[in-house]
Amino acid sequence: MKDIWTKFTSVNNSIQAKIFIAFSIVILFALTTIGTIIYFNLTNSIKNNAITYVTESIRHADESLGAILEDVDHIGSIVVTNQSNVIDILRSDHYEVSYDWFLEQKQIVGFLSSLIAYKSSISRISIVGVNGKIFSEGSPYMDKTNLNHPLIERILSASGKKVYIRQSAEETGRDETVTFGRSIKFSNQPIGVVMIDIQYDVIKNAYDIRPSEDSFIYVVDANGEFVYHSNSDIPQDSIINRMRGTNLVEELEIDGVEHLIVTYTSDITGWTTIGMIPEHTLIKDSISLRNQIVQVVLLVFVVVLIVSIAVTSRITKNLRKLRNTMLWVQEGNFTVLNSIQSKDEVGQLSLAFQDMLEKVRTLVEDVKSRERQKREAELMALQAQIRPHFLYNSLNTIKYLAKLRNAANIEEVSTSLIELLRGVLGNAKEFVTIEEELDYVQSYINIQKYKYIEPFVLNIQVDPALMSCKIVKLTMQPIVENAIIHGIGPLKEKGLLNIKIQRDLQNIRIEVTDNGNGMSEDQIENVLRNKMNDTKLSFNGMGISNVQERIKMMFGDSYGLKVYSEPGMYTTVEMIIPYVKEGDEPRE
Repeated sequence: MKDIWTKFTSVNNSIQAKIFIAFSIVILFALTTIGTIIYFNLTNSIKNNAITYVTESIRHADESLGAILEDVDHIGSIVVTNQSNVIDILRSDHYEVSYDWFLEQKQIVGFLSSLIAYKSSISRISIVGVNGKIFSEGSPYMDKTNLNHPLIERILSASGKKVYIRQSAEETGRDETVTFGRSIKFSNQPIGVVMIDIQYDVIKNAYDIRPSEDSFIYVVDANGEFVYHSNSDIPQDSIINRMRGTNLVEELEIDGVEHLIVTYTSDITGWTTIGMIPEHTLIKDSISLRNQIVQVVLLVFVVVLIVSIAVTSRITKNLRKLRNTMLWVQEGNFTVLNSIQSKDEVGQLSLAFQDMLEKVRTLVEDVKSRERQKREAELMALQAQIRPHFLYNSLNTIKYLAKLRNAANIEEVSTSLIELLRGVLGNAKEFVTIEEELDYVQSYINIQKYKYIEPFVLNIQVDPALMSCKIVKLTMQPIVENAIIHGIGPLKEKGLLNIKIQRDLQNIRIEVTDNGNGMSEDQIENVLRNKMNDTKLSFNGMGISNVQERIKMMFGDSYGLKVYSEPGMYTTVEMIIPYVKEGDEPRE
């Protein structure tokens, strides 16, 4: 092991040692981080689950007990406000061993019996007057011998407010109870009390919450007296007083032990329920898991170290060879041979590097010439698509006019034809001015207007400042020709052809509109995609698509043609080209 470590720390293996150390640190950090995160997340999850369980259990217990206590409070309110069955009888002058007292006894006991019928949580209801009268229904029977005078005094001192008082077995002579008490008044003076005894098992069952074996639940009233406690060990008064009347979750050290404290104060009774859970009981499982995580992390780390020794040794060997090859290339030697024979990623990288050298050498030499040749070939191919039918049709028009009569308009047609052919065949430039392109259009119109029986009107609207701007040669003329042949030509009425040229920010917008038959969406698509097969006409869909391709090739996809048409109404071809002044080079 010592020899291996010496080898890794030697100068010749410094890269390998760095990879090994970095790899080890990363793995150790990752394993430690993952283990720590798992441990703390598990611990927090256990605490949160305990808090949620205790809080929800206390809330559920309070709601269940609250429903019973609200029922008891309702019964108490009925008793203290009943005039004929309670107040009048307590104020009467009839006492025991009289017939009238017997009737009153029967009346009030029947009334009390109806109030607690089917109330299994209530063991007894009693009415005790300050004049010594006692009426009771339930078990055990109450008389003067078992009367709890301090309890009555406490109820009377509450001044008509309801009180809940826990009575121990020693105080009642029977099972523990929680007694609801409220004074009965007449003319704002106390004349007696009503006491409703609630079975203590109801309280005990409601607060039987044990998230762990050594956790405890305490219930204290507003005066700090215990209503219920699940453990005989009572916490210090200072802790109880601080927790009373609160709703909180906190960690507190009690007798040297960290506890998780959950408190909840009831809106109905005013009682505060305090849950105390020792933290060590909550996280004992997570501590065991933490120890296992530490063991696994150490074991995995040792295995990773051993494996990394062999892996880094082999990786760095071929990496050094590849580095030397790259240094040769850096000096301009593109003929370095591959000396790495491995088939792993480094070997594949070396082969890819060699292949890249070959391609770079070839591309550096050929890319410019190939692109130039490709562009020239594409231009020649697109320009070669223009068919010579127009020349034939023009000559036939001249022949037709000459045969009819020796008219002066033949000179106009001939002149226009000569000018048009001179622009097409004699001008080899790719770009002309808008003024020159409009001259071509006008020459073409001069020839075509004699071809149709019904004349058509040409209207050109152009900003004079744009006349010297550059445009790709023969791009407007095919659009005008297409408008005449397919739009105006079939009309039996006077045709209108409008050309509008205007500047749009850094672009020039050219619109050619005719009032011809219009086109459907399918026809527009066929025109732009060169799908029209009418080869008898000089310029058709081939002309429009030719213009579209030439503009896009010269300026890019953001420029070109758009066609808007409404069948039977009009067709507008919109051309967008960049704004290029005379003397500037067009943007390609």
